Amino acid sequence: MQHPVRIALLSALAAALFGCERTPSPADGPSPAAAPAAGGDNGFEVQVELSDTARRALAAAGESVVVSADYFGYPTVAAQQRELPGTGEGWLTLHEQKIELEGAGTATFAPVALDPGQLQLVERGRAQLLINVYSGRRSSEDNLLDCGTFQDALAVAVRGGVHIECKLIAE
Repeated sequence: MQHPVRIALLSALAAALFGCERTPSPADGPSPAAAPAAGGDNGFEVQVELSDTARRALAAAGESVVVSADYFGYPTVAAQQRELPGTGEGWLTLHEQKIELEGAGTATFAPVALDPGQLQLVERGRAQLLINVYSGRRSSEDNLLDCGTFQDALAVAVRGGVHIECKLIAE
C-alpha cells in the first residue's frame, strides 16, 4: 500500500516542479535590448508649446516654464519581495532632471548613465519616463499652467521626442 502513495507523492512533486516558473531575480540582469539605457545613449527632446494667452501672460509676468523628467522603472517581483529600498511605492526612481525654459521651446535632455544595478531591479531592465511641465513659480507660488504629460518607455522618447501643449489654468 505504501508503493501507490509514493507514486502519488512523486507524481505530485514532479507536476509541481515542472509547472513552476522561475522568478527572475535582480542577479539575472536586464535583457540585452535594455542595455543602451545604462550606457547613456538615451538623450531626448521635449517640445513645449504654449497657447497665445499663456505665452503673453508668462512673458508679462517674467515667468519661466519647467520641464521635469523622472526616469523610473517598475520593480521586479523579486525586488519587491526582498523589500529593497525604493521598491515599495510601485516604481523605483532611477534619475530626475529639470530644465527651465524662458517660454515655449525645446528642452534638450542630454544622455544620462543610468545605474546598471538599479536597472536590474526593474522589469525587463527598461527605464520608463514621466514628463511634467509647469510654471517656474517666479511670479506666483502656484503653478499657472495646465499642461499635458508624457509617460512611456524612455526608448519611445529617445526615438521620437516628446511634444507637450500647455495653456493657462485660467483659460
